[in-house]
Amino acid sequence: MQGMGSLRLGSRAVMYTAETLPKGKNRVMGTIQIMTGFLHIGFGIVLTTLTNVYTSVFVIGEIPFLGGVSFIISGCLSIGAEKSPTECAVKGSQTMNVISAIFALLGIVAFIVDLNLNGLYRSSFNYYSYLVLLAGNGISIVLLIFTVLEFCIAVATANFWCRATRLSSNEAMLIVPSATRVDLAVPPAELPQPPSYTELTAPEV
Repeated sequence: MQGMGSLRLGSRAVMYTAETLPKGKNRVMGTIQIMTGFLHIGFGIVLTTLTNVYTSVFVIGEIPFLGGVSFIISGCLSIGAEKSPTECAVKGSQTMNVISAIFALLGIVAFIVDLNLNGLYRSSFNYYSYLVLLAGNGISIVLLIFTVLEFCIAVATANFWCRATRLSSNEAMLIVPSATRVDLAVPPAELPQPPSYTELTAPEV
């Protein structure tokens, strides 16, 4: 029709309704994941300086750095997916949380091995070596607690996004206009005015 212009729609994106998203929970869990990631990197650097006395499979496997980066990315994606729950953000958060859960599981196993290797006092150790051994075990125990927490959060977040993507009844389709074109040069056609009521009811003379 002239004067109406044309409107083209495209760039379809999937967003999830508010009913499927726990308000604030993903933000809190994402913040904990980011903190855990920085703790892993920081304490991993400290454990690296103690490897002359403290034998750490956790450090040898580069788990504090690879896992720490993975935890930070997972936390950022979880927070971003809550703010803007697009299909790409949700799937990215779900994938990274699965990867983080794998790194957390490897970290738990590595910490258990480290505590078993360094848990026994050796008579060949001097006082300095004994203090280093205690410090290394203390750091490993702290990181083990946070790694277990990270594993639980990563599994819970990945499971939540998996359930959210399957709830098709709670899905909303967002149609984003890719281009809008309106022809303003053509004036709208004037329609004839209908006869008034007096003209229809006036008697003929």
